[in-house]
Order: sequence, then structure tokens, then C-alpha cells
Amino acid sequence: MSTLTDKKVLFVITKSNWGGAQSYVYTLAKLAHEQGADVAVAFGGTGKRGADGGLLAQRLAGIGIRAVPVASFARDISIAQELRAFRELLAIIRRERPDILHLSSSKAGGIGAFAGRIARVKRIVFTVHGWAHRESRGIFARMLIRLSSWATVLLSHSVIAVSDCDRMTAPALFLRHRISVVHLGIAPFALLPRVKARQELIRKAPTLSETVPWLVMPTELHANKGIDIAIAALAKLSNTYPDDALVVLGEGEEREALLRQARELGVQDRVFMLGFIPDARQYLSAADIFLMPSRKEGLPLALLEAGHASLPVVASNVGGIPEIIGHEKNGLLTAPNDSDALAGSVARLLKNPEEARAFGTALQRTVSEQFSEEEMLTKTFALY
Repeated sequence: MSTLTDKKVLFVITKSNWGGAQSYVYTLAKLAHEQGADVAVAFGGTGKRGADGGLLAQRLAGIGIRAVPVASFARDISIAQELRAFRELLAIIRRERPDILHLSSSKAGGIGAFAGRIARVKRIVFTVHGWAHRESRGIFARMLIRLSSWATVLLSHSVIAVSDCDRMTAPALFLRHRISVVHLGIAPFALLPRVKARQELIRKAPTLSETVPWLVMPTELHANKGIDIAIAALAKLSNTYPDDALVVLGEGEEREALLRQARELGVQDRVFMLGFIPDARQYLSAADIFLMPSRKEGLPLALLEAGHASLPVVASNVGGIPEIIGHEKNGLLTAPNDSDALAGSVARLLKNPEEARAFGTALQRTVSEQFSEEEMLTKTFALY
């Protein structure tokens, strides 16, 4: 008999637009539901306060899991807004009366842990997908965020760090014993044949050539993801590789700024932002090289998906990325914010296709052997 049978579990996440954290919550909720738990997921919309629910809401409905909107949740921060979100979430927790409250994302963690303690929830678990104080912010803002993060650890019974980096950089004075590392994991998934994947994506961008090298980034259009670094690198490759294309699968607030940058650098005809695409991972077979020039990461699920697809990867040496990519073993690592290094690494893989294939094969082996979904679920549910 499952240890989750007859348990009531409430998952909480700030936003519902699909990304690594939302995929994580969906997977845990689905498996908890299948093991006999009474499961509900509370979440905000796709960004601003009162925004509509995203793909997470649709997918939960498809498997019969209750969705609980939190209208006051938003990415941006203001005292009045956070107070509204706290009151709303406290009311939800009191109404749901969960045995286990599992929080993901910084805002949901801070507000949810405080509300959970007031509501006397028996078990509060918080998963950190990269600490917010590692983002580029002013010193005063970082100090406040570190204090808030420490309070989240204090108020949680257990904290899951998805990478060793997250555990080591946790603001957890006197509380480090509460933090456990549980790497993300994935189950095998189907990939479209390469030609079909390219043809379907070209329908969204008819000027995208099927015959040129594709540098692919499935990601939210956010400053943390370093898409501007990829655009700058693309421009620096223009003399030696004038035809390669940067293909971005995702949406976000940086779209106009990134398109403007592409125009200013003269590569607007080689940058293709295809918008949000459901099940984007099935199109990874269309890529020649997978790029992840992030400024901040926890342990990126998209990188595990690239490994499953046996793609050669160039990624920045930040967060949990080096826990997946060994430089010159199963991919190439560069310093963050270094478009010269990114361009050089891409050129190296384009010039040496056999080496690129060898990196992709090695990464596929790493992911299949070390990052299984089953192990992630076993370790996570053990903390319940």
C-alpha cells in the first residue's frame, strides 16, 4: 500500500505558464494522485496579477486533478500585492486542510510556508529551482531576498534543492540540515523524426530554411536565460557561418527587446522566435546544437530533455548545469555573459560534427543513467 494513500497533498506554484518548475509540479501531482493521494494544485496565472491560467491548468484538468487559482499571485513584487496573495493562499490552505503542503518557486515558497505554519499544516516541503538572490540585482534587493529565503527555509519542514549548487548557496544559517538534494529526473519521451520536426516548426516561420544549421533554445523569454547572449554570439559567427539560425521556442516579456537587439546587430533574418509551443521537447530532433547560455539556473529540465534527444550542448557554467554537463566530456561549458566564448564553442561543434555527435551520445548516457524520474519521485515522496 502506498504511503500516500488517504493523504491530502496541496501543491503551490507562483505561475502556471509551462516551464521546468511547472513540469516538475505536474509530474509530482500526477504520481501522487496515482498513488492514492487526494491532490490539488494552487497557482497564479501566466505572469501579471489576475492573468489567465496557462498550460499547467489545462494539463491538470486532463488527468482529473483539481486546480485552485490564486488570483493575487504575480511575478512582480509589491507589499500590497504580497499581502493579498498571503490572505488568499491562507484561505485556500485552511479550506483544503492538506496533510502535505509542497511549495515550488520563491514567491510561493515564502508566502506559502508562512501561511502553512499559521494554518498548522503537518508537513511543509519547499523545492528551490535556483535561489533568487543569485539573480543580477542591487545589493539591498539581494539582502532582502536572502533574508526572505532564509525565512522560507526556517518555516519549511524540509527543503528540496534540485542541485548541489542550490544546497551550497542556500541562505540557511543554522538550518542546512533541513536541505536535501534531489536532482530532477525525466522519463523517456517520443521525438518527432527530424524532417517532420523541422517542417512543422517552419510552418510557424516560413523564412526559416530547412537546410541550414539550427541552434535551438526552448526557453521562456527572460533575462536569466541569456537569449541576448545567444543573439550576440550569432552575430559574431556571421563571417564564418552566415547561414545558421537561432530558433527560440518560448514566450515572455523580453520578446521586443530581443527582436530589437537582433535588428541592431543585423541578424534579424536569422533569429526566429516561434512563441510558446506545447510539448516543445518533441521538436528537439530538429536541432543541430542546443544552447543554454543562462545567467541563473537550478537544475534545468530542458537540459535533461536535450540529453534524451542526444543533442550536442553548449551551456553556461552556472547553477546546476555543471552537474549535468562535464566540459569536453558530454558537452561544452562557457562563462556566463560571454558571447565570444559561446560563439567559439558553437563554431567548434559546427566545424567538428563527429565531436558534436560524440558529445550528444555521451550526454544521453549521462541523463539515462543519473537522472531518472523514478529516483526523483522516490526521494521526494520519502520527504513527505
